[in-house]
Amino acid sequence: MKNFKDKVVVITGGASGVGRALAFRFGREGSKIVIADIEQKALDRTIGELKAANIDAISVVTDVTKYESVDALAEKAFSHFGAVHVVFNNAGVGASETPHVWEAPLTEWQWCFNVNLWGVVHGIKAFMPRLVEQNIEAHIVNTSSGNGGVVVMPMTPMYSATKAAVSAITEVLHLQLRAENSPIKVSTLYPGPNVVATGIYNSERNRPKELTVAESDAAKAVHSLDEMKEQMKQMGVELQVTQPEDVADFAYDSLLKDMFWILPLREHTENAAKVRFDNMMARRDPVSPM
Repeated sequence: MKNFKDKVVVITGGASGVGRALAFRFGREGSKIVIADIEQKALDRTIGELKAANIDAISVVTDVTKYESVDALAEKAFSHFGAVHVVFNNAGVGASETPHVWEAPLTEWQWCFNVNLWGVVHGIKAFMPRLVEQNIEAHIVNTSSGNGGVVVMPMTPMYSATKAAVSAITEVLHLQLRAENSPIKVSTLYPGPNVVATGIYNSERNRPKELTVAESDAAKAVHSLDEMKEQMKQMGVELQVTQPEDVADFAYDSLLKDMFWILPLREHTENAAKVRFDNMMARRDPVSPM
């Protein structure tokens, strides 16, 4: 896509973090914005800021864990603007990870998969048929992560698993569309190159009551970026941080080039990815990327 002026851009998880930054980045280029989020107050605040910046935007309360909600988002976007050109399946949560895979409550697995994976599946299911029928150039962008999509961090099994799955689904979707010479393109967004300063560590605020975890499990979680920095410091690692606006800039420039891999990586992560692949090809055991 050569430019995004007058293009309609839909963003789930659009009221904060990377989603909010994407809304402003594309809005400044003349795009029409649809932000979707489960938090009404955050949506109201962000839509007010977008309109104050003279960006044509609407907001839709959306629960990406429910297909009917995402389908209603797609219906609203198409009915309001008449078309959709870019869809960011971006909503995500950070689970209250526990030290061992077998210790994690099943409700924790369910919540993380419901948002991070099923949210993407619902986005594809709701928007793709409409984009196919529309039959014009369009782009779907699914948010994965370097954690899971590139390397696997041993302390975050649930999050890593969801993001690995998102990467696989997006690659399959790309191959299927290319085989059909479709005008719809697909990309995978890996926010980075460092840990991104978002509210994902405070995802607990949006957890459904039926998927709560015991206080003892919740206490093990990292609840803020500062806590993560301190935890990593104790492991001898100085955590570097990327701002959401930098992710949005990189994503915008990458989509102008129709790049599938929206993949900013620091040298350490690139080396860890090469080691992982080399070990796989040599049938050696995995090693920690830390």
